[in-house]
Amino acid sequence: MKITGYDEISHSLLVSFASDTTKSQNPADYPTYAFQPLTMWPDVTDISEIKKRIAVAGMHHAQMQEAKENFIADANRVTALKALVGQTHEFTVNELTVVTHDTPFQVV
Repeated sequence: MKITGYDEISHSLLVSFASDTTKSQNPADYPTYAFQPLTMWPDVTDISEIKKRIAVAGMHHAQMQEAKENFIADANRVTALKALVGQTHEFTVNELTVVTHDTPFQVV
């Protein structure tokens, strides 16, 4: 992770992430995200702990970047998305809200 700035208005740390699984391991090659430690972790006063919590969140951002890179590398998937342009789709509420998998617990 690389902390690239601090926004005085929102009291945000601006941070970019990369990992050993992303195309580039340079965080500067990726988007910057804003973290507000004062509101996200108001009880944490230790700077090392704040950096650790941001890094944990950064794992998600790096995984999403890796997924994006894998998607872009798959020409068939990109072509399939592009083929959707101009199409109209309609769904009923039932189609969008019906649970299609069994729940692991008994619903009361």
